[in-house]
Amino acid sequence: MDAPDWNREKELFDLVIQMGELILVNGGEIYRAHETMEYAARNFGLTGFQDFIIANGIFASVIAEGHVYSTQIRWIPLVPTELCRVEAVNELSREVAEGRCTPEELREKLQSVKTMRASGEGLRILASGFGAASFCYLFQGSWADTAVAFGAGIALYWFLLKVLHRIRLPKIMETILSSAVSSLFCVAALRLGFGDDLNHMILGAVFPLVPGVPLTNAVRNLLENDYLSGLVRLADALLTAGCIAIGAGMALTLGRLLGGGF
Repeated sequence: MDAPDWNREKELFDLVIQMGELILVNGGEIYRAHETMEYAARNFGLTGFQDFIIANGIFASVIAEGHVYSTQIRWIPLVPTELCRVEAVNELSREVAEGRCTPEELREKLQSVKTMRASGEGLRILASGFGAASFCYLFQGSWADTAVAFGAGIALYWFLLKVLHRIRLPKIMETILSSAVSSLFCVAALRLGFGDDLNHMILGAVFPLVPGVPLTNAVRNLLENDYLSGLVRLADALLTAGCIAIGAGMALTLGRLLGGGF
């Protein structure tokens, strides 16, 4: 019986870890990352593959001949969600399972997935405007409030993508400043005679920042008794919500200091 090619095995192991990492880091569920890694490892012949996954970490090893010969630990940062990448990795997993993708092809495709975007910056900025306007109207804002929220949503994501992402601030500061900018837009609009209710305008304007996916995943993890991952994601969601409130509060305070009450 031929001896295993350990270098080749480690390369395949690394590809399996990359697939799970891409799913987790872009907002995918833990069970999805686990199943994808299991399927890929099985199809690559890594029969001794074992993994342990939490919201911000992957711990995996491969056992051969009764001994652990390779172990990897990957830290998973909590970054903005890109579900298109999760979908792309799922499709690659199917191709691997069906034998339509070699390890070499998989490596190239994973590199492409890492830079994939669901849409361009312009479309994301416009979508932020429509999202803000929709929620403003949903929360009983007038048409004038909705129009201001649309402008504030555009200003929010323009500032986030064109300014903050380029200077690479921590996520906490990005959320606070983005919330403050969109809220200041609403305050300025009201001062200039646009809009009717500042509360409705700000409520809609900051909604594109609300961490819906992390909160949903947190609840799911908790219901599945994965308390560690659930608490990590819940803490991230609650911290983001707190930062949104701080940013809006800063804008309201500044507005009062510069121009009196509303």
